[in-house]
Amino acid sequence: MPTGRKKRRLFLLPVLLLPLLPLGPSREKRACAQAPEDGSANSAVMVRPCAVRPTGAKPYRKNKTKGKAAANPSEIPLACVEAKDSPLNIQEFFQSYVRVQAWRFAEEEIVADGWIFARALDKDELLQFAKEGRLAGHVTWSEGKAIIRVSTRELDGGYTRVEVSVHLQGFGQNVDRFAPARDTWDLDSTGLLEKTLIEALEDHFKSLHSTPSS
Repeated sequence: MPTGRKKRRLFLLPVLLLPLLPLGPSREKRACAQAPEDGSANSAVMVRPCAVRPTGAKPYRKNKTKGKAAANPSEIPLACVEAKDSPLNIQEFFQSYVRVQAWRFAEEEIVADGWIFARALDKDELLQFAKEGRLAGHVTWSEGKAIIRVSTRELDGGYTRVEVSVHLQGFGQNVDRFAPARDTWDLDSTGLLEKTLIEALEDHFKSLHSTPSS
């Protein structure tokens, strides 16, 4: 009799352990299944920061004013992001976005690596997007113009490098009557207009790839 009881106990132990085995793997599967539901994780894959530009590439020095010290490429404020889509689709997004925002734009030019257009700015917009610098208090501004370039370059892995640069001009009158007559000034950008366009693209991808709540 004692021998029979030992055999039954040894037989029952593996049977009792069997229902417990699937618990470990099932938890891992649930954790993995929850990851794609996070919209921020999805957008991080579709949109990522730009890789550092090689020091040998200096495309922005070519148009610098003569006699002005050229800036180090790493110091140039550049709105840039890498998005997982084709250059054509990204350009089409920006062209649609500008129209939806009802910007006053003209002088469009489609180039090999992007899109160039000019946006008319009222006085308040000019002061929002441009730095007055030493001209503050010396010019009565009336309006301005932003020349915007959206450049796209295809990368490996289905990504496209997107760069936005802005050149600003301010129109107005010199407060000093004895100063040389002029009505147009080149101004530095605050970076806000470039940031607006980059954030619009990021929000676009977030909306496309965020998982709707069930």
